[in-house]
Amino acid sequence: MQGVCDTMRYAHGDSLITLRGAPFLWNLGNQLSGDSIRIQLRNGQADQLHVEGHAFLTAQADSLHFDQITGTTLTGYFRHNELHRLIADGNSRSVYFAREVRDSVEQVTGVNRVDCSTISIGLDSGQVQTVSFITQPAATLFPLDKAPVEELRLDGFRWNAAACPKD
Repeated sequence: MQGVCDTMRYAHGDSLITLRGAPFLWNLGNQLSGDSIRIQLRNGQADQLHVEGHAFLTAQADSLHFDQITGTTLTGYFRHNELHRLIADGNSRSVYFAREVRDSVEQVTGVNRVDCSTISIGLDSGQVQTVSFITQPAATLFPLDKAPVEELRLDGFRWNAAACPKD
């Protein structure tokens, strides 16, 4: 994981790292952001992640499109020091770009826009493997060429890859 913020605090007593002031974290191609981010350590390793206020998960789908999930909060769970599950809670929204392989080339073919109260995301080696929409999801799948421009980016979207520390 790499991260940037204006203020970082580590509390030794409860093994809690807190990032405030435009915090961003990157984990294997995924960008996390919110008003504040807390990382709970257990035995010296990351155990839980809490993104609060305007919580956002973003991953680049291709050179033009970004998969996005947002909610009031994001709670992440680590296994063997790797993020393996995220829960977006509170007015959760998702924009996901459907992909197909054509002539051995993966292409974005559509966009799925979903609103619901809670979204559960399963990750493996930093890649999204499963997405479950909980509590009455409302979804629309658009062919990419017919998708309204306003459906391609969620409110609050900000891709900040240039700020990611390289070492």
